[in-house]
Amino acid sequence: MRFELMWPWVLLLAVALAVTWHLVRRHRARVAERRDRPAGLRDAELICVESQFRSKSRWPIVARVDRAYRLPTGLVVLVELKTRSAPAVKTSDVIQLSAQRVAVEDELRVCVSDEAFVIFPGRHSAPPTSRAVRLMSREQVEAVAARHRRLIDGLDRPQWPDSERICHGCGQRAACGAAGERLAGMVRRR
Repeated sequence: MRFELMWPWVLLLAVALAVTWHLVRRHRARVAERRDRPAGLRDAELICVESQFRSKSRWPIVARVDRAYRLPTGLVVLVELKTRSAPAVKTSDVIQLSAQRVAVEDELRVCVSDEAFVIFPGRHSAPPTSRAVRLMSREQVEAVAARHRRLIDGLDRPQWPDSERICHGCGQRAACGAAGERLAGMVRRR
C-alpha cells in the first residue's frame, strides 16, 4: 500500500490517540480530586475552581476562590489549597476564606457554610491533609476591611506583631524600614 493512501489513516489514528490520552488524563484528575476531598465533601458537587468573585458591600472585596462545593443540602463550602510544608492553619487563612465567603454570597446569592477547609499537600506521595476552620462573620470581615482602609489612608497606626518572626515573612517589611528594626529590638527585650 502506498503512503499517499495510508496517511489519512495514520492521521486519524494519531488524533484518536491524542483524544483518548486527553480523556484519560481528565478522568484521572477528577478521580484524584474526589479522592483528596475532605470526608464531608465526598458527595458534594464541585461548582468552581480558581474563580474570582466580588462583593457588593460597603467595603468591596475581590476574592479568588480555589474551590467551592455545593452540598446536597444546597449549602456551599469553600476550600483553600496551601502549599506549605507544615499543615498549620494561619489567621490569614481564616481571614482569606471569610472574605471569599462574603464575595461568593454577594455575587452568587447563595448561602455559604460557616465552616471551610484548608488543604495541604501530602509529602512523599502521602495523601493531602485537610483542616476545618470556622469563618468570621460578615461584620468581622467588614471591620477588617474598614481597618485596612483606615491604615492605607493614614487614619490609623499599625499595631506591631507580638513576634519578630512575623515581620520576616511580611511583604511590607521594606516599607517599615527603621520602625521594623525598632520593633525587633522591643520584641527581643520582652
